[in-house]
Amino acid sequence: MYTAAIETASRAASVAVCNEEKFTEITQDSKLTHSETLLPQFKKVLEMSNVTREMIDAIAISIGPGSFTGLRIGLAAAKSLAYAWNLKIIGVSTLEALAYHFPFEKVMTMIDAQKNRAYVQIFDCLEKISEIEILSIDDAIKKAEKFERIIICGDVCSKIKSLPENVKIAPVNMRMPRAVNVAMCGRKLLSEGKIDNVMNIEPLYIRRSEAEVLWEKRNRD
Repeated sequence: MYTAAIETASRAASVAVCNEEKFTEITQDSKLTHSETLLPQFKKVLEMSNVTREMIDAIAISIGPGSFTGLRIGLAAAKSLAYAWNLKIIGVSTLEALAYHFPFEKVMTMIDAQKNRAYVQIFDCLEKISEIEILSIDDAIKKAEKFERIIICGDVCSKIKSLPENVKIAPVNMRMPRAVNVAMCGRKLLSEGKIDNVMNIEPLYIRRSEAEVLWEKRNRD
C-alpha cells in the first residue's frame, strides 16, 4: 500500500505518494498560493504515479512548526482526503521530516519563525537530541558550533551569512521541506502505531501568530 503526503509548512508546496520501493513527488516553489497549487498537484502526482485512491491507506501531513497559513491549508486538505477516502492520518513534525534529508548525519533543522528567528531542533541519525526551540539565527549558529560536525538545513539557510568550519549548509536541493520526507517519516510512525484522529489533529504552532499578537496589543492599548 502507498502513503500520500502533503507538505505546506514553508513557501514551497509539496505532495507525494510512496511505498517501500518507489515514490512520486511534485514540489513547487512559486508565487502561487498553496490553496491554488495543492489539489492540482495532488491530482497530478496520482496520475504520474499510476496510483489510485484504493492503493492508498494513509496520508501523512506536515503539521509544523512553520507558516501558520500554509499549515492550515495543508492540514485542511489532508483531513478532507482522510475523511472522504477513509485513510489513516499521521501528523509529522516538519523539523523531523527535514532531518530525513540527512539520515546518517548530525543535522540542525531550522524553519523560519520571522524577525530573524527560527524554529530549531537537532537530530543525530534521525534521533532527536534536542527539543524544539525558537532561537535567533545567530544563537542557533552558536549552538551548532558546539558540535564536532553538523549540517544545517531548512528554509532559513539563505539568511545565514557566515559559519564556523565545523558547520555546513545543506545544498540548495536539500534545504526545503519535501513531501517525500514527510511520507517516509509518516510510514515509520504508522509502523509504530502512531496514528492521529482526523477530527482533532491540529498544527504544531509553538508560538502565536503575528495577527494574534497585534490584536492583543491593539485591544490592550
